[in-house]
Amino acid sequence: MQGPVAEPMERGNVFANAYKTRLLLHLAASTHLGYATYYDYVYAQLPPLAVEMGLEAPIGGKLKYMTFLCGLLQFTYYSLALAYDVVRVRRLKLLRDYMLASFVVPLALTVSLTFWTLYAIDRESIYPGLLDLIYPVWLNQTMHTIVVVYALVELCVTQHRYPARSKGLAGLGAFLVAYLAWIHYVWLRTGVWAYPFLGALAGPVRLVFFAVIVVLAFAYYLFGERMNSILWPRANCGGGRRWSSSE
Repeated sequence: MQGPVAEPMERGNVFANAYKTRLLLHLAASTHLGYATYYDYVYAQLPPLAVEMGLEAPIGGKLKYMTFLCGLLQFTYYSLALAYDVVRVRRLKLLRDYMLASFVVPLALTVSLTFWTLYAIDRESIYPGLLDLIYPVWLNQTMHTIVVVYALVELCVTQHRYPARSKGLAGLGAFLVAYLAWIHYVWLRTGVWAYPFLGALAGPVRLVFFAVIVVLAFAYYLFGERMNSILWPRANCGGGRRWSSSE
């Protein structure tokens, strides 16, 4: 008699523990990334001399840096996920799932892998040693490494339904095109690239670099989609599956 009774209780404990894990992750990530983006925006500022020397464009502020935009999107996502953990509104879940698929996973991987690859090739071109005085180590690791850790853990502990691939890639593609248009506008207005190493590249090489970044971002999207389908096969078993507030 104890077996049938114990089994639902054990299942309930598993669901409760999974919910607590998600709640703690979303609370920790939103708090951590919220403080990191706030610190980056308020305190991690180049001195005015950088503008006078042509090392930083005088317009755009932090919004011209992909790292900051990615951190802002990551913070927004985990805050949204935390809100859904509490209120369980279906529209929040749809938005949460779309943001993870189109922005959180591919942009975290794009920012992290691009940064560390360029850092390994030539640190001074992407992150001069002088920035250590402005950009503390913990902030650098948060924005370029921990965002990936959070994204991969989130894939593992939270069940998501990926959108149709065309819609997911359209969102990612629109963001990347808008960002490239934005930094080109800044360059045309000021003659200074958001990332100075771009100015050292010949025009055709720079175009190839941008194209490679976009292709890799799409590949990271497919990676996240594949990981989600392996970890949560029931979440991707067809359009007829009904929504559950336990997800």
